[in-house]
Formats: sequence, structure tokens, C-alpha cells
Amino acid sequence: MPELSRFATPSFEIDALRAAEFPLTARWAYLDHATVSPMPARTAAVIAERVAALQDPSQETGQREAFAREGRERLGRLMRVPAGQIALLTNLAEAMAIVANGLTWRSGDEVVIPEQEFSSLVYPWLNLGRLGVRVVFVPKDGPTTDLDRIAAAITPRTRVVAVSHVEFQNGFRHDMAALGALCRDRHVLLAVDVTQSLGVLPVDVPAWGADVVAAHGYKWLMAMHGIAALFISAAAMERVQPTVPGRSSVTGGFEALDFALDWHPDARRYQSGGPNWIGAAALASSLRLIEEVGTAAGADQATAVADAVLAGLHALPVEITSDLRPTHRSQIVSFTTGSPERDKTLVSRAREGGVSLGRRGMGVRIASHFWNSVADAERLIDVVRAAE
Repeated sequence: MPELSRFATPSFEIDALRAAEFPLTARWAYLDHATVSPMPARTAAVIAERVAALQDPSQETGQREAFAREGRERLGRLMRVPAGQIALLTNLAEAMAIVANGLTWRSGDEVVIPEQEFSSLVYPWLNLGRLGVRVVFVPKDGPTTDLDRIAAAITPRTRVVAVSHVEFQNGFRHDMAALGALCRDRHVLLAVDVTQSLGVLPVDVPAWGADVVAAHGYKWLMAMHGIAALFISAAAMERVQPTVPGRSSVTGGFEALDFALDWHPDARRYQSGGPNWIGAAALASSLRLIEEVGTAAGADQATAVADAVLAGLHALPVEITSDLRPTHRSQIVSFTTGSPERDKTLVSRAREGGVSLGRRGMGVRIASHFWNSVADAERLIDVVRAAE
């Protein structure tokens, strides 16, 4: 077996972080962040405080609004975009539906999406079929979504290309700079789901040239269900009309009884009524931790653990089903033992042994965050070896 410890050299105090923020590490090797991430202890404490304020509203003195502002500001820094271009919503599907329904369409227009994408990215665009809009699915090449195939699918009727930065099944990572250049050259709007990357990998929206970027908060952002972020560029805002208006969408708020549709000048126009205040607080709290660790350091640690997993798997009779090219791999690794039944059995046995894994269409899925350690990789490899 390879000496796995050589792969993980965190630049931060990972043992102290794990003990303070993620006490489940005393029992679990948790490698299923692509399904849901455990919440840091600090965030759980913030939620308890927010719930106490709901029980006694006299305690509420503007903290909920402050958390929402902080969340947008930290998201802006994480994506390298102005905070004003970010709306806080409830989930990825809502974010994409706001964009899909806010654009002006003609019958025969097309939206290009890779096949086997995450459902919440797909359904908002499929629903445009009622307007005569057609979704064109790009065939995958094994574990890969080939840029040339996306380019070939774009026609003069294509209005939008919608993709995940990191695909959920096997962690394939798109070359976003190249995809962004393609979309700009073809005058096509680029909508990106960063749910499987934001919070663990660098996300540089200006460098990509993406028009729309969205993520929900319960995976790598370590917040909770019911909170999500939507970025819309200034140029795209001119094309995406608000379709779910409410008192949060307009400058007058709930006190303006003239009911003037004076939209906020920024992305708040896409927020309708009262947001998920507790979710916004959870998001702000977990983003503090992400910023404390640092995007580069966090990405290095997560991918180092993935490297350690791969080193162990290469010595075992399994098939890697992820694209391992440096430009396309991520912190998510998938493999198969040869059959869905054996993969399912392996995931169950791993859980019995205190190792939490995922399983999707391409096999067993391992998803490491910045607070995972080489010890987690070693426990996983021991489980796979024992199942031979």
C-alpha cells in the first residue's frame, strides 16, 4: 500500500479545526460532502441564537439583516464579484427558474445542457418547452463532457448554455475559461451551477465570463437547506426580468403603499418576500470559516486527500470513473467495483465501519472537503480492501 501521509500537507491547523468545528470526526471519516456537508459547530451555535430570537422577538435588533448583508459580501469575495449582484434565494432550482423565466423567448430557441446533469439545473429550462424552447442535451464521452461537443451543439438558435462547474456524479470539472470564451464568441448566455465547487475550489466568475452563477448552501458552503445564492452580471440583469416580485424586490419595501414597481438597482430585485433569515445567518457563519482557511489552502487540502484516495485505489481491483486530467479533475472522485450491487454493498459496509461515502450513476463517490485528513483516506482504503 502507498504511504498516503505524503499526500496531505495542510497549511493550517487541521487537527484543531476538526476537533473544534467538526466533532463527528472522532467517529466518522466523512467523505460525502457532495451529498451534504456537516455544519460547523460555530454555525450550529449561531442557528441556536437565531432560534432563541424567534422564541423571544424582543431579542431581534437587526441582526438578521446584518447576517444577510454579511453573507452576500462574503459570497461576493468568494466569487470575486460585487455583493450587489448576488441575491439570496432558497435553492438552485429557484435560482435557475428566475433566470429561465425572466428571459424573453421565441419558439424554436434552444438551451444547451450536458446530459446527466443535476436535475435542479435541468428542469427550469425544460419547463420552457411550453413556450416552444428546446433543450439540447450534449452526449458525454465516458466520464467526460467534451468542450468540442458543447461547441458542436450550439446553433444560431442557442440562447443559453447551462452547466455545472463540477459535475455531481463523478466530479468532472469544466474548463470554465474556455467555455466562457466559447459562449462569448457565440453570443450565448452562460449559466453555471457552482454547487459542487463553491466553498472548496476557486470560483473566479469574472475570469470565466459567466453571466449567471448559482449554488445552494447545504453542500460545500456548509450552511443548510433552504438558502442559496444567485449571481447575475450587470449585462444579464438587463435581459432577466423579475418574475417573482415581492416587497423585497422593490425600493419602497412593505411600507410603500403606492405599489410602484421600482426595482432595486441590484440583484435584490430577484428576491421576493422575507428570506430564510436563519439560513442567511448559517451561510454567513460558515463563510467566515471558509475565509479563515482560505480558498487556495482549502482547495489544496481537499485535492490532497483526493490524491491520497486515488493512490490507494490504484492498487486495488476497482475502475476509476472520474476524469483525472489536471484540467478536469476535482475534489470528487468516483470508482466502481464492477457492478451497482457491489458498489451499494460497499457503501453500506463503509458506513458500518464509520466511513461515509456516496453512490451515484458512475459508482461510489468520494467527496473530500478542506477539513478532511489523510486519516480519512486511509480508513476508506482499508474498507475497500476488506471488501475484496
